[in-house]
Amino acid sequence: MNAFCRITQRSPLMLLRHSIYYLLARGIPGLVNVAALALFTRLLAPDEFGRYALVIIGVGLANVVVFQWLRLVLARFLQASRDDLERFLAGILSLFLTLSVVVTGTGFLLGVLWPDPVWQKLLMLSVLLLVTEAWFELNLSIAQAEVKPVQYGKLLGSKALLSLVVGGVLAWFGLGTAAPIMGLLFAYIASFMLFALAAWHGSSPRWPQSDVLRAQLRYGLPLIVTFALSWVVSGSDRLMIAWFLDETAVGMYAAGYDLVFQSLILLLSIINTAAYPLAVNAMEHGGKDEACKQLEQNGQLIIAAALAGGMGLIVLGPHLVAIMIGEEFRAASLAILPWVAVAAVVAGVKTYHFDLAFQLGYASHWLVLTSGVAAVSNVALNVMLIPSFGIVGAAWASLAAFSIAAITSAWLGSRIITMPDLIPMFIKAVIVAVLVGSTAWLGAGLSEVTWKALLLGSLSGTAMAILASLLTNLCAFRTLVITHARGRFIEADKR
Repeated sequence: MNAFCRITQRSPLMLLRHSIYYLLARGIPGLVNVAALALFTRLLAPDEFGRYALVIIGVGLANVVVFQWLRLVLARFLQASRDDLERFLAGILSLFLTLSVVVTGTGFLLGVLWPDPVWQKLLMLSVLLLVTEAWFELNLSIAQAEVKPVQYGKLLGSKALLSLVVGGVLAWFGLGTAAPIMGLLFAYIASFMLFALAAWHGSSPRWPQSDVLRAQLRYGLPLIVTFALSWVVSGSDRLMIAWFLDETAVGMYAAGYDLVFQSLILLLSIINTAAYPLAVNAMEHGGKDEACKQLEQNGQLIIAAALAGGMGLIVLGPHLVAIMIGEEFRAASLAILPWVAVAAVVAGVKTYHFDLAFQLGYASHWLVLTSGVAAVSNVALNVMLIPSFGIVGAAWASLAAFSIAAITSAWLGSRIITMPDLIPMFIKAVIVAVLVGSTAWLGAGLSEVTWKALLLGSLSGTAMAILASLLTNLCAFRTLVITHARGRFIEADKR
């Protein structure tokens, strides 16, 4: 218990330090992924990019339904299985291989029977992409759960760079939609071989013990439905755009949506990657009260980063789109940008703060309700809005659905475990966001050259984020700085 108390006292510092580690580990690959978006919106026609977006969203759905629960089981139970880690990982490997055989056989059969020859080939590639992506993400989860940010960064960085280079070369040679998919396939396999193969040396699949498997299924199975419903909120809009409009409209929508939504979610997922293991550790060793304290630290950073990041994207979005999106896609991207930015803020706070109550409280089945309400709302709103308002209507539908899901999650989650008071965290976050957005807008206004405006706005906004965090004592940042400076002063005085 004394050891845990020492860990708890250092938790703000650990949270900030680990966030910086994972900022490098995930931030650099994230920038490469943004570069890939810029490249492929210039090398692929809108309809080709639209088909690629549909492949990615379809693979994402299958990944969520089949494999996501397994990664969450690994992240949730690895710390508790330290005494018999080898057997735990052997069980995970056995479950993964079983699922892979089933989805591979089903996917290839579907590909053979598909009537459209273009989509027939894409479906075959999609099956391979699904299995390799799921395996790659499983290895990422192991690196995260074992708090190995260097290995995590090597995996993500090599994957991002290799997919960009290989996919870009293939697109340059005219392979169209297949080019970025084949680039991802190569990158997933090569990254695992380079940086994660040794972790499985000597391992062999072994079916988990019945009581262990029951516990894992009890935790994981509700998440299959939950994440499938979440996919309806985040991904069904592209399928419905293809249905009501066409594949070109999907490409136009996906380019702007991914640039804005994924950029902000990347930032929040970096923080969560560092923060979630601390919350799990607090729950395992200190119970719900200590978990609530850690969630307050995590939540302050998540909510402030979400609001400040969303404000920054709205202010600097036009400059970002002009640089990162191909000319054919820009007008559509600008039309949906503010709505997608706000949707990303709401989705990020829900996923990385409110939803943790269900995961830490072993009540993941309640996520089915929150996601179900949002999914039904999303589909209904898409049906009503897309025919009349096009891709802007789809953005509106996403924002409304994420808002409904967040409200439901916050209300239910507070009944599972004690969650920190939202109002103080929200007030701090609003102050930080307003200061960051205003400063970024002023910084961007110093130059009429697009790239200079973006650079000046980003640097000034980042500097203000640090200053605002000190002023508001966000996540005990000011306290840490003062304590550290005082310690250095006392140490120097003793000398």
